Amino acid sequence: MELRRPHLNEEGLVRLWAEKALDLCDQIDEGEDLTEYRTPVRQTLQALSHDRRIMVLGGAGAGKSTLLSCMAGTQTIAQHTTANHYTCWRFICRDGDASHSRFIPLPQLEGLELVDTADITREEVRHTCELLMQGADVVVGVLDARAPATSPVWDVLDTVPENARKAWMLAVAQVNQLDARESIALKERLRELSRAHGIDGMRILIFPEPGNEAAIVTLRSCVQEILEDTHGAATQIRRLAELTTDLVQRAGRILSARESVSRTYNVFMSGIEQEIDNFLHSQTIGLAQYSHGLQLTVQQTLPELLAQVRQKLGYILSPGTLLRMELMGRMTEQLLYQCMDRAVQRMQEESDNHFVMQCAAHWQSVRPRMKKALECEIGDFPADTLKTELKTLRERLCRQLYEPMADAGLQARLFSVYVAHVSWMQTCVICECIFCVLAGVLGCLGQDALGLGCVVLAVLTWSGGSIAHHVASRNIGTQIESLVQDVFSNQEKDFLSVLEALIVSRVTAYRQLYVVPRRKVAKREVELRPLQEQQRAIHTQLRLLMTHL
Repeated sequence: MELRRPHLNEEGLVRLWAEKALDLCDQIDEGEDLTEYRTPVRQTLQALSHDRRIMVLGGAGAGKSTLLSCMAGTQTIAQHTTANHYTCWRFICRDGDASHSRFIPLPQLEGLELVDTADITREEVRHTCELLMQGADVVVGVLDARAPATSPVWDVLDTVPENARKAWMLAVAQVNQLDARESIALKERLRELSRAHGIDGMRILIFPEPGNEAAIVTLRSCVQEILEDTHGAATQIRRLAELTTDLVQRAGRILSARESVSRTYNVFMSGIEQEIDNFLHSQTIGLAQYSHGLQLTVQQTLPELLAQVRQKLGYILSPGTLLRMELMGRMTEQLLYQCMDRAVQRMQEESDNHFVMQCAAHWQSVRPRMKKALECEIGDFPADTLKTELKTLRERLCRQLYEPMADAGLQARLFSVYVAHVSWMQTCVICECIFCVLAGVLGCLGQDALGLGCVVLAVLTWSGGSIAHHVASRNIGTQIESLVQDVFSNQEKDFLSVLEALIVSRVTAYRQLYVVPRRKVAKREVELRPLQEQQRAIHTQLRLLMTHL
């Protein structure tokens, strides 16, 4: 039989889950609610963290070191001389105090602290031993069989309270130094001494000689029994498990309360989202009317557009007009887009100002409710931020309104309108040039009458062409107006989809203003889920451990 720290595996598991439970509570960060549960767990955990102390006491030459060597299973202890008041034999140093520590390479002794003391007849050694006994799990008083009645162990034992004597046992060494008659009388002598000191029932082991294996096994068994006593390690381990279970259950109640609050927060934020959705629905109800208003706005810009087209065409027929005709289709489309852009910007700016006022009113109604329900102060309505975003959306709207016009092939259709007048204009310009050239040639040849006639014909051709140009300009204006109306009629669904996207984007811009409370709710939910999983895992493991403790 080897001497071992009792319940080492069970203790390791309970300590593991106790530490995990404390880490979980630190993450929960509810110090005031968990302090009364957390403090006992830490205290019990600290009590289990030190090595189990087994110490031997006795006078000089009583055989303390030899007894401890037999108990540990190594002669290293017996070969060491205690020069100080005591020596702690350990496998590793847990408390960091190496001043009195010696180390033995026996892994089975991990978690045990074997304390070899000097002669306790010395006052300073006795005082040190009394301090060490306060944290001892097993105290072995070594009596010299040659003079058991005069052992200083009795004086120390008389000062030990009744409830602390459960950690004591007496071992009688140097028995091999007695003769047969003295050995027989030893047991009766020990009984008399026990009765005299009021310690009937205490374990008293007669240790005949260091090489006696049966005596060594008995010694270790007695020490192991005391270590495993109900008032020792087993009780502390079970107490730690019970306290940790209470702590985890309390943490579970806190997390459940948080989950309830989180559900309330989610319901509240869902209500806000629903209000914004209703807001969006109210905006989309008037979408057809809004689209019709946009068409009226565009139609109202047509006179301005036609005036600019007339100016570009000029008021009289000239070669410059003829050269611009092939470029007028693209130019007219650009003029139309610019006029529409300005008109839409004006109309949309008024609509956005009205939208901002509606959002401000809704924000003012939400703010006190948000502060009460979520304890989240969202501040004053950020009108400037929303207006900046709406300005960006207006610019995007104008770019998107150009797409239905491009899809309808407006530029190509305008080009064909202008190109239809190019042929007769070319004829007029060519005729003018021919008559002017003939007039010049005839004038040089002295044919003034014929030259004057050619000049008159050139003027008449130019006048007729200018009149025709004026009529053509009116017709072109009528055709442009018809084309624009046709495009808006045929592409009405496309325009509606663009406007609907604008309204959705506009409401989305307002929805984004609630990103802070939304993140707060989401963060609570994200942080809560892993904590609940940890709590359930720790509680399950503790319940399994409790069935084995």
